[in-house]
Amino acid sequence: MADARRDSPGEATQSFYAKQQLINAARTTFQHLAALIKNATLYPESHPTLLASSEKFVVMVRELLAERREASFYLVGGELFFETHSVPVDQSQSLLMEQFLAREIGGITFKPGLTQQETIAFAVLMNKDPAFFVNAGGTAAALEQAGISHIEIHRAIIVDKKTGSALKNEKKASTDFMSAVDTVKDMIQSVHLDKAINMRRMNTTVQSMVDDILENRDAFLGLTSIKMYDEYTFAHSVNTAILAISLGTFLSLNKNQVAMLGMAGLLHDIGKVSLPHEIVNKPAKLTDEEWAVMQRHPVEGALTLSDVPGVTKMAMVSAFEHHQHGTNRGYPQIEGEPHRHLISQIVSLADAYEAITAARVYYRSRTSPDQAIRILLKNRGVLFDPILVKAFVNMIGLFPVGTLVKMDTGEVGLVSHQTRDLLRPRVLLLSRFDGSERETGADVSLLETAGGKPVRSIIGTIDPNTANINIKQYLD
Repeated sequence: MADARRDSPGEATQSFYAKQQLINAARTTFQHLAALIKNATLYPESHPTLLASSEKFVVMVRELLAERREASFYLVGGELFFETHSVPVDQSQSLLMEQFLAREIGGITFKPGLTQQETIAFAVLMNKDPAFFVNAGGTAAALEQAGISHIEIHRAIIVDKKTGSALKNEKKASTDFMSAVDTVKDMIQSVHLDKAINMRRMNTTVQSMVDDILENRDAFLGLTSIKMYDEYTFAHSVNTAILAISLGTFLSLNKNQVAMLGMAGLLHDIGKVSLPHEIVNKPAKLTDEEWAVMQRHPVEGALTLSDVPGVTKMAMVSAFEHHQHGTNRGYPQIEGEPHRHLISQIVSLADAYEAITAARVYYRSRTSPDQAIRILLKNRGVLFDPILVKAFVNMIGLFPVGTLVKMDTGEVGLVSHQTRDLLRPRVLLLSRFDGSERETGADVSLLETAGGKPVRSIIGTIDPNTANINIKQYLD
């Protein structure tokens, strides 16, 4: 297993920070644009302050254009995007976004050759009354009339997640989730019967999951919040694989590495097949003797997979390492400090989150997703790599998809998608609690503002079991 350790977390860390640097540069650029447009209301076009503001903005745009043909910002569902990256905004930028939307602007593209004169002319235009653009024949016509050729605007985009391919993707996610559960069932049955594991089917399942998550990550992450107590052993492996694949895509790992994560996630607990059924499926806390038995499953898993033709080395490594946390609490114990592979660390993090929220073995009662996130944050740098925890939380949010939330407006919502603000996801507003809101209800972004202030804010979470709300009808 030592040969598989040649890879390092460097690639994931570099990709993650490169993405953050780009987002920060885009955020600064938009901040300078907001300042420029604000200054255009205070100073004449030739004033030094306005000229300096324009120069700073042009410099930032040119930096973004250094590695691309154009730099594009988009406003979608209350969020600001640079290309495909969600960009954090403050109150002044929220006001600018409202200003753009009032003029039916949903996106802005800046092109090489942009001059200070054009940016100042653009800023002056943006401060004109929306009726001005109607009389001018539209915003694009107004830009053309002002001689602005290196700034292109796009019309506002109306987002409705319940229509078209989005709904189709959610239904496909549910179908593929159950197919993956069936694949794990067959795999475990094969091990029980001492039959060969169908690795072709395993690989097909993983590739399908990777493709689906790349296309619609939130739809799959939402399914992990549905806890199948009657088929926990199977669903746990699928959920772990989904979370691991999702984190791999978030870290911008290549597709082969993401596929390794999926296979490792599905197979990480294969060693439990060799343990007594009554211990593996015991809902209560294990005794010391039972816990000693349970701690054998990483070794059993690596040994089992070593005899499976076609299985990747990383699946064996991850099965062995996913409970080694570099402390006395980790197992199996080895000489010296454990240096786990990146794949193992990601699977370990996904496995822990899934176990916490499922209330099996380690926790006596089900823990809500937002509480589980807080447990992971508490253990960053202790049980889990702090960089991976940060990335995981940024991906899944402080209120993961499938969390029931109560808002300051008195409304109840179900988190449906993440946004760039961990405290302000998209939510499906619930009123009838019978599943019908999925087709007819309002799916709103908590980033939406009025007068620069949020329209809605989360003030707490709701336990669906206590409230007798079946969230499965909204997610599968």
